Amino acid sequence: MHGFARRFDLERAFLDGLQASRKITRGPKPERTLRELGLKSDLRAEQPTTEGLISTLAAQNLRGRRVGVQLYPGHPNTRFTNFLREAGAEPDTVLPYVYAAAVEDAKVVALIDSMARGEVEVIAFTSSPQVNRLFEVAAATGRAAVLHTALERTVIAAIGPVVAEELRHHGLKVTIAPDHSYFMKPLVSAIVAALAD
Repeated sequence: MHGFARRFDLERAFLDGLQASRKITRGPKPERTLRELGLKSDLRAEQPTTEGLISTLAAQNLRGRRVGVQLYPGHPNTRFTNFLREAGAEPDTVLPYVYAAAVEDAKVVALIDSMARGEVEVIAFTSSPQVNRLFEVAAATGRAAVLHTALERTVIAAIGPVVAEELRHHGLKVTIAPDHSYFMKPLVSAIVAALAD
């Protein structure tokens, strides 16, 4: 959103609005981004999951509040927006992330084929939409079975429990994940440690 604000010469208004708003974060990545903007989180979820966010916000008076909610492509997160409505709040959703266009499907297909040939030792997922996009492209190109077989032979790393759950939903086992800090550096450290064994 900050990038959009800069492109449309709205950066100062965006930052002022963000400063004036109560900022509630689900995990360490948005907190780090806020720090980079000279801001900080006002409330952090007990656990970096939708359930953790709901648990944290259940203790807050949300009646009559307008709550901005950042969504990801393919994930409307109706569990969270329904919780907000039931608590008397008005969810206002935004979808700032845009994943690669259909013209990029060839790169995803190349990855699937490379895994199928055994050329990929470890694959790391940092968001649920990444998982879903991989499976969507595989299905659209007739490679669903090939992908599943390839992933069963490939070591799978997940940045955190939400991504791991999405992979389990697809019948896959995550072998590498950070213990408690769910962002890039601990994920890389976990991969390095696993490969050193």
